[in-house]
Amino acid sequence: MKRELRTFVAQELRATGSASQPKIEGYAATFSGIADLGTFKEKIAPGAFTRTLAEGDEVVCLFNHSDNMLLGRLTAGTLTLRQDDKGLWFSCDLPDTSIARDVHANLRAGNLKECSFGFFVDGPDGEQWSQMSDGSMLRTLVSVRLADVSVVTFPAYDNTNAAARNVVADYAEARMSAVRAAGADLSNLGVVPFVRGDAMSDDTYNSDDEANGIINWAEDSDEDRSADAPVKNKLKASQGFLYVKGDGSKRSDYVGPHHTIVDGKLAHSQIGALRCAKDFVSGNLDIPAEHRAAAKQHLDSELGLWFGDGDGGLSDDQRQAAVDEQLRTRLMFLKYT
Repeated sequence: MKRELRTFVAQELRATGSASQPKIEGYAATFSGIADLGTFKEKIAPGAFTRTLAEGDEVVCLFNHSDNMLLGRLTAGTLTLRQDDKGLWFSCDLPDTSIARDVHANLRAGNLKECSFGFFVDGPDGEQWSQMSDGSMLRTLVSVRLADVSVVTFPAYDNTNAAARNVVADYAEARMSAVRAAGADLSNLGVVPFVRGDAMSDDTYNSDDEANGIINWAEDSDEDRSADAPVKNKLKASQGFLYVKGDGSKRSDYVGPHHTIVDGKLAHSQIGALRCAKDFVSGNLDIPAEHRAAAKQHLDSELGLWFGDGDGGLSDDQRQAAVDEQLRTRLMFLKYT
């Protein structure tokens, strides 16, 4: 399997330490933002490095991804890696070598300012593909195996197709083509892939109104839709729902609304996700048995955005009724098998 490389304008990258023990530290990757790789776009899901760090994969710190320019090694204790809410942070105790001294001096001078990491996708479930509202394909890195973190002189890609081919594995392009072809067919949309967005809302939620609002947002319309009303922009409309029956040709095919529209953007809804989860575990959603596991995984990801810290509480200004509903729904969902 081919190692892939991703480069970022590093956040908090700096030369630290002392004269006797110089260090470099910063974020080799962050969970915010979407990279344009030319043929597709890509983002890193929070937690993407959990497994590789937990299982102690061998990771080295390099300059320009060159094995001959070694700066540190995880198993030697000279490289430290930590994943937090922001991304993948690293710290490296530099050896007394010419390349290490040069890297440290160039960081202090501001000549170096970018980081990169080399990785392998952690199996077929390590990535998710979806189509964005503008028609471009989005790859979400869900779980990756780290090979190295590197301080680099130049980006590994510059948003052009030719450059992207140097850092993207062939299998990624093949999977993207397969997903695009399946999406273009639209013969059976099924469970909607989970994609994390930036917009969030904890406002009150009316499922019927929000369902119409999502489809109208997808089609730039203000139509009051009946159950048999046709839906034209199916892929965009599906983003606000849990499941789409058949080819999604009519309004009633869209099951389990749980998003909302805020300032013209699709937003995650706390109350929407809770109500959708409650309908799901109560058997009130028309989702075939063979698709329920994937639907549950989608909902678990939605709920994890709000309750991933495990406190299970709503903000202080939420109504007590919403608090009660949250607690009941969360307990039901956790017990569901």
